[in-house]
Amino acid sequence: SNVFLRSCSSGKVLLTIYIFFITLIQISILLLPLPYGITSLQTSFTYTNVIHGLLSLLFLHWIKGSPNFYEQGELNGMTFWEQLSSSPSFSNTSHNNRINANKVLVIMPTILCYAACHFAEYDRFLCLINLVVWATLVIAKLDGMNGVRLWGINTTIGIDDDMRKCD
Repeated sequence: SNVFLRSCSSGKVLLTIYIFFITLIQISILLLPLPYGITSLQTSFTYTNVIHGLLSLLFLHWIKGSPNFYEQGELNGMTFWEQLSSSPSFSNTSHNNRINANKVLVIMPTILCYAACHFAEYDRFLCLINLVVWATLVIAKLDGMNGVRLWGINTTIGIDDDMRKCD
């Protein structure tokens, strides 16, 4: 079993780390001196949401494999989200924690999107950006999207080949 996966599957630990990093991004954006004052409180949450979305897509839905060398390639074709959402439960307790971790990873983008729209005072353009980021993150986390590689993007040669149609 994936040791890294087990260490990240606790919902409470994940929530604490998640909130810490989102807060760190938000504070960094507010302290970043950009020209023309574009880092107002109104836009800073949108920047935070976009950065969070890009990092989430990269680390949860793009990078494949396991950091554990001893996995012997069992997880090479799976993203971290696919590993987290489809791993066998280690016990009833860890299964409940795994579900909690999945919920945290879906609820936090929703809260961040709402906060970004609220602080942007529901500006149409900023809300559109925030909703596109939110929809992308939530759709990528749906059970039906596990193992799906849209238009062949992010396929792994030799692993995802059986999923392609042979013409």
